[in-house]
Amino acid sequence: MPWPKDHKSRTRRKIVAAASTTFRADGIEHVRVEDVMARAGLTHGGFYAHFVSKAELLREALDYAAEQTVEALSKPLADVPSEARWRTVIDSYLSPTHVAHPEAGCPLASLGAEVARADSATRKRLANVVRGRLAWMRQLVPQGRPRAAADKEVIGSAACMLGGVILARAVGGNEASAILSACREFIHEREG
Repeated sequence: MPWPKDHKSRTRRKIVAAASTTFRADGIEHVRVEDVMARAGLTHGGFYAHFVSKAELLREALDYAAEQTVEALSKPLADVPSEARWRTVIDSYLSPTHVAHPEAGCPLASLGAEVARADSATRKRLANVVRGRLAWMRQLVPQGRPRAAADKEVIGSAACMLGGVILARAVGGNEASAILSACREFIHEREG
């Protein structure tokens, strides 16, 4: 019996999703193609029917993870008034749940430093993820602020949010909670 028409594209998406989770959980260097394929429930031999290299897979996994992150941060916004959207995203990002689950969280927080040392094409993809995230965050800032002030707020907040998650993951426990709380308060105080 022949494969369905969309079999190859569905299999590719399955591999990208598995890679996205695996890279965020374990880092890039320590993850082998075999690990990704096993997580996807596939054999190692099928990898090269879909990807030229691990680097190509990483680039697609970064995009996938970035989309997942924005979707996760957007979910609670449906029931929130527009003036509270910015605060809601900050609080969701700087949460104990996000810190506890790097495999499902923001790829910038879990992979950013490692990807920054990758090949040129992968670094460019990371730069596009950063630009996309900042653009998405800009549309959450309450209306009426001058563009320059809003940009400064978005970039400063994004840096604090990323750093806060990284620091909280590094120390864990009660110290992690204190770091997350301090970062949330710091950003909220800047909101005016």
